[in-house]
Amino acid sequence: MRSGEASRTRGAVNWEAVTALGQLVGALAVVATLSYLTIQVRYAKAATSDANRLARADGVCDMFLAGAVHRDIRDANCKVLGLDEFYATVAARLDVTPDEAAILDHTYSYWFWLHWGQFSSTNEEKDLAELRRMVRQFYRVPSVRLFWEASPTAKPMLDQTFVRFVEDTLAEGGDSSRAFVDMDEVFRKLDALEQG
Repeated sequence: MRSGEASRTRGAVNWEAVTALGQLVGALAVVATLSYLTIQVRYAKAATSDANRLARADGVCDMFLAGAVHRDIRDANCKVLGLDEFYATVAARLDVTPDEAAILDHTYSYWFWLHWGQFSSTNEEKDLAELRRMVRQFYRVPSVRLFWEASPTAKPMLDQTFVRFVEDTLAEGGDSSRAFVDMDEVFRKLDALEQG
């Protein structure tokens, strides 16, 4: 009788151990699932934030593009925002008409906001390096730099983190290549190839 009782007791202990082990595995599975879901929610939030920023950048870019193309929009913006004096000053400096200055302002602002959208949604170094190259080339063109520094739709309206990124990039040395191609040299090459 004693051996039967001992056998039953061992069997009961084994089932209790199995039950405890099953509960432990179940608890670990719950913890792993919750951890996975937390990570997924975090990634989903980041993706949604990126999508929102890019949608904002697209909307602002569309507005500036429309202003660059449609005179009525430019005129209305100029009137409402009181930009007549600014465009007259820029026009005299660049030897263009005030309307052409407004077109340049809308066009360059389009690019500034497009670059902000790229900057604010990109964390990879290769993408930031490409953006730095663009800033070094494009923002150093005198007319672009003038609007970057003076336009009311540039630095005052953009995220200051992006503004610092551009300013720091412009302050860096490096990339001494020309912003534009020497057209005389291009024509000489085309003539040598008997093209153009």
